[in-house]
Amino acid sequence: MPGSTISSVEVEILADRFNPQLLVHVQCDDGTSGTGETWWGTYQPHALPGTPVLPIAVFIDSVLAPVVTGEPCAAPDDIESLWTRMHRATLQYGHEGIVSTAMSGIDLALWDLVGKRLGRPVTDLIGPSKHDRIPVYASLTWLGDANRVCDDAQRALDAGIRAVKLHEADVPLILEVRRRLGPAVSLMVDASARFDEEGALRAAAALAEADLVWFEEPVSPQTDHAALARVRERAPMPIAAGENEFSVAGLERLAASNAIDILQPEIVKFGGITPARRVSEFAERLGLPVYPHNYSLGPSLLANIHWGFSTPAVRWLEIPWLSEGGTFPCGMPMPELVDGCVTRPSAAGLGFTGPAAQHS
Repeated sequence: MPGSTISSVEVEILADRFNPQLLVHVQCDDGTSGTGETWWGTYQPHALPGTPVLPIAVFIDSVLAPVVTGEPCAAPDDIESLWTRMHRATLQYGHEGIVSTAMSGIDLALWDLVGKRLGRPVTDLIGPSKHDRIPVYASLTWLGDANRVCDDAQRALDAGIRAVKLHEADVPLILEVRRRLGPAVSLMVDASARFDEEGALRAAAALAEADLVWFEEPVSPQTDHAALARVRERAPMPIAAGENEFSVAGLERLAASNAIDILQPEIVKFGGITPARRVSEFAERLGLPVYPHNYSLGPSLLANIHWGFSTPAVRWLEIPWLSEGGTFPCGMPMPELVDGCVTRPSAAGLGFTGPAAQHS
């Protein structure tokens, strides 16, 4: 297709002390462009703003951009081909970590570009819609104080969201929040791998009365599938994990380990929308629910929404819910919610809007 050759791949670091973002802009020679996003990196509040994403940005600039520049990108098949080219070009760097997160950013940008070129939402390109709407939950930040947690949770409930996830490991705090919010609110807890195996078992037993929808990543290290399986065997609530697997193979190993009830892949860690379709296939085959992990308000959230609508196993979507006054630097607004749910996307591409979306 004339004008469909990739002319440039550019990274944009949006520096922020707590919520840095790394956007990836892919442009074709006719001016058509797409914007993706990578993972935001490890939490480094005392480093210079933007520092956590620098290694990913350098890898895109120095290794991946030359692989895709000059290649055609007019249709979904072209994206599959480009993903394979990037994968083969990076084999000797390893399959996961910085490599897979960098590939994710370009992959999301390519799907956005092709969707815009074809005038269709990405969800239409990756499969017919399986849902009319998908419920969301408000994912609170780390707070450590029951009053602050309840204040942030109440703002989410006032906005029509009916489920809240805490990032807390203090059992009495969690039980106090449950008491204050009441039994009608769906409550999840992400322990962020702050327990060893025995600690996780004690916490799970103590949290039985909290009626959790799930207990997420209770064990450190997160990739100790055997320990997680032992916790799952005795825990009184479902166990969820998956955000720290950086490949489809890693997610498949986790799913096969009997360690989880719920799979939580992070689309900007394991390679993007292109391999996400394989995750959908094996999850459906195993009857495993998929709740995509996301803590960014930007193209990564939109990618999860598009993927979610094409995937029967997706039953919840995570919406980051910062404390009042907190922002993500890309400027994307909160997605519109109807009765605590997102509705099927209709905009071409990923539908990313915000100051950075004007990049050209």
